[in-house]
Amino acid sequence: MLRRFNETGRKTIAREHASVRIRPSEGDQPTSFKVDFELEDYNFSPDAVVRIEAWRSNIGERWEAGTVRDVVERGYLVDQMREAPITSQFRVVVVEGDGTGKLLGASGPIKPRLPVESLIALEPQDLGAEVWRVDFGDGDRPTLLVNNQLEMMSEIVRNDAQFRALVMPQVLRSVLTQIVFVDGADLDDEEDGWHKGWFILAQSVHGGQVPKVTERDDQAQAEIAQDWIEQVVSAFSEQKVHAADLYREVQQAAT
Repeated sequence: MLRRFNETGRKTIAREHASVRIRPSEGDQPTSFKVDFELEDYNFSPDAVVRIEAWRSNIGERWEAGTVRDVVERGYLVDQMREAPITSQFRVVVVEGDGTGKLLGASGPIKPRLPVESLIALEPQDLGAEVWRVDFGDGDRPTLLVNNQLEMMSEIVRNDAQFRALVMPQVLRSVLTQIVFVDGADLDDEEDGWHKGWFILAQSVHGGQVPKVTERDDQAQAEIAQDWIEQVVSAFSEQKVHAADLYREVQQAAT
């Protein structure tokens, strides 16, 4: 559990002065992150301690970045994520270096930048009898959970075109349903939120006006939105993953 700090007189670290980039795991290499700092203008004590916190739901992890003097000289921190999932939010905190734990400054929640091709994070987890599941956590960026009891499951999702052809259209349907019906997001309202990448993907395969459900009990709006989602998924299946063709290959290989 993350320790609480005395927040009297703390300074707010602007998000543009503490950005986070994620590098997903590759082979035997765990997921890593890089934080770029710009703390020179905050006048923290050089001996104060800089820490990084990451969390999602009830899972958290913390790293020591060194003193403010170290961070200002180095300008960044690179470390590995072994407990916190790739979809975590981050926070930079600065505390007294005398062991009192007094909080001198902190950023708000920082959403890390994922590689541009990664609209959905991949996370192995105990899913019991399920093979995969889309998880929206606390309303953050969606995660594709895969069963960690099935051998090579993460590699199959990333590299097996036939598996992706069968799974990804339903993943897209689930995400668009969440965006339109649950979050009520609209392309014109999005600046750099996680919805925007999915809107861009949808328009790249289908085009047309993105529907917005402003009244949950408006049947006409709901039907228009549902029809748009199905058209997007159909176009995605045909243009991006060639779902039907690959499924035919699976059937032919089995006979």
